[in-house]
Amino acid sequence: MNKLFATFLSLAFLTLPTYGIEMAPIPEVEAIETEEMVTEEVKDLPYNFESTYKVPIKLGIITPITTKGETLYEGQVLQFKVLQDTYCKRKTFLKKGTIINGRIETLISTGMNGFPAEIIISNFEIPGAKPSQLVDTYTKKGQNRCYIVYPIKWALTIIPFVGSLTNLIKGGHAKIKAKDEIVIYYYPEWK
Repeated sequence: MNKLFATFLSLAFLTLPTYGIEMAPIPEVEAIETEEMVTEEVKDLPYNFESTYKVPIKLGIITPITTKGETLYEGQVLQFKVLQDTYCKRKTFLKKGTIINGRIETLISTGMNGFPAEIIISNFEIPGAKPSQLVDTYTKKGQNRCYIVYPIKWALTIIPFVGSLTNLIKGGHAKIKAKDEIVIYYYPEWK
């Protein structure tokens, strides 16, 4: 009975001060921007989302890499070769075998509970293309073991501290092999 009375009393104290406060009217604000200003801002963007014409560029890595060793680092330059001739508007844009540089943007190591390693590569340097004309992020993940680890973890939580042993299971390493096909996109109509 005392708990019920204490609950009602605390709710009354919490809501009591709000009855005396009057809400101030919110002033209406007129729109400052005109339609002409908005279209000028959109025209200045380097991306033209009205144009969806894109050219796929198929690449392969020259030297295979993996996150297993300590040899990779963020900012490392990797070399790729073009796997097939690339055409843009019926003209040859890139020839097969052209060497292109890319950079490791983010490197994530394997984690506990089965979280996989991950390599994110971007900043490809393609001759004749500006960086703003490329959608050039490539992500490669290792084996995700979370789907195996979490059911085992929950099944073992009945026994104290045994479920925590699954924290020691790590995810798979990310590997980019020479036979992997990496596709990035070139948008020639973007600025």
